Amino acid sequence: MLYRIAICDDEISQIKNISDYLTRFSIKTDTEFQIERFTSGNELLKKYYNEKSPFDILFLDMEMPGRNGIETAEEIRRIPDRNVLIAFITNFPEYMQDSFDVQASQYLTKPISYELFEQKLEKMLSYIGELETNITVISQKSGEIILHLDDIVCIESDKKAGVIITTNKDEIIIKGKLTDFEDELADKYFISIHRSCIANMKYIRKFNADSLEFSTGKIVPVSRRKLSEIKEAFSKYMVMRYKR
Repeated sequence: MLYRIAICDDEISQIKNISDYLTRFSIKTDTEFQIERFTSGNELLKKYYNEKSPFDILFLDMEMPGRNGIETAEEIRRIPDRNVLIAFITNFPEYMQDSFDVQASQYLTKPISYELFEQKLEKMLSYIGELETNITVISQKSGEIILHLDDIVCIESDKKAGVIITTNKDEIIIKGKLTDFEDELADKYFISIHRSCIANMKYIRKFNADSLEFSTGKIVPVSRRKLSEIKEAFSKYMVMRYKR
């Protein structure tokens, strides 16, 4: 498999460093990379405006003049490209909390050692491999719908419509029951919000007193009784996510 990689950093020396590490990893593991290099957030975004989901992994510097790394990542998620794995490069570890909304995959603190780089890259490539198998096929009279589980924000039951699947791009209404999906998603990163909704924890952004908000802006109600259980499951998910 050929992995599409972007490096975006205003420091040419840092771009060269990451490029050299990728070459070293490629020789060591016989992994193929297609690498593109950018020196500003705006330059990278031009690529996104002209091409849909052009990269698998993005190494993005947090501190760049003009549009910084966080702002660039926010625009990429809005385009939207929810699947590209973002590895932030930073001099300041305390900035990590600012990247919560853009769902960063990894963090690399300068100066970056090859050993740490290799470890982080292996985790991201492993995750991409998992995505290739995390799909669900929905059979309808009009044909089959193939969805990546990672693209699903939530699945809701509606008495009139049937089942409403909200993805990071649109809504899909199908005939069926919510229980048709519960068993398949039980060991994934989904959680039951209430009897009529299953949510992907990847997209949870904010907990309110009686609802939760997804990074797409969608808000769903949650009972106060259920809220503490969801928060606990979400905390465990976040720990597992950053250990990957």
